[in-house]
Amino acid sequence: MKTLLPILIVAFCNVFCFSQASDTLYVHYLDHPPFSTLENGAPKGLEIDIINDYILWQKTVKKTNVIPKYTSFKDVDELYASVKNSSHNTIGLGSITVNPDKTKEIEFTSAYLKNVAFCISNGNATDIKAKTQPEIIKTFGVMTALTVTNTTLNKYVNELKKSYLPDLKLMAQPSGTKILDEIAKNILYFGYVDAITFWVYVKNNPSKFVKIQKPLIQSKEEFGFILPKGCNQKNLFNEFFTGFKKTKNYPLILEKHLGSYMGQIMAIN
Repeated sequence: MKTLLPILIVAFCNVFCFSQASDTLYVHYLDHPPFSTLENGAPKGLEIDIINDYILWQKTVKKTNVIPKYTSFKDVDELYASVKNSSHNTIGLGSITVNPDKTKEIEFTSAYLKNVAFCISNGNATDIKAKTQPEIIKTFGVMTALTVTNTTLNKYVNELKKSYLPDLKLMAQPSGTKILDEIAKNILYFGYVDAITFWVYVKNNPSKFVKIQKPLIQSKEEFGFILPKGCNQKNLFNEFFTGFKKTKNYPLILEKHLGSYMGQIMAIN
């Protein structure tokens, strides 16, 4: 009996310690390839790969056995609400732009990806060689800018109008994809679209002749994961990502899902 008692105590401590070091992480994600999607019954994508490395980091560095539980959403507003009103151990993946105005309702992690916007013209338009007024007027002087109202894309077009093209005419479109469709058909149109929208469009429409005016690329905004207020995952993820962005695995994940060029311009340095 004397021999058995210490064994029972050790066994009890091992079970107790393991349960204390285990945790469930509720991962709510927007079904939006290449960021996150369900593929062959399992979540896949750029954001999912980053979260998987984050979970591995918690296990190896923090000695916490994190068990992810995934929930998919089709609508970004529903995803946002679910995270806002959820338990503290929830993280939202939705290619959501870091917005200080939202921090009264939710938390943002440190940015994991730049939200790049491309200025797109018809492939037959002349190239803008530098971000100067003569160069911009030479190419866009007689064109109409297509834009989606109440978006950052619209803000970028208005900045061009204010700084370089005071007589520029704007025409509203319902989406970035529609902007690209119209630009492909008409050399007298240009506009800003999200880099991912452009990447998907070109991939699905290889015969459409559109191009990036590289001197006018915008990368002022960034994507972050969202968390409920007071979530302890914020500090943990930020600690993880400070080191992770310097590893070889981070650019490899971006290249895997976005290609070499897109991965380089969207990476957080």
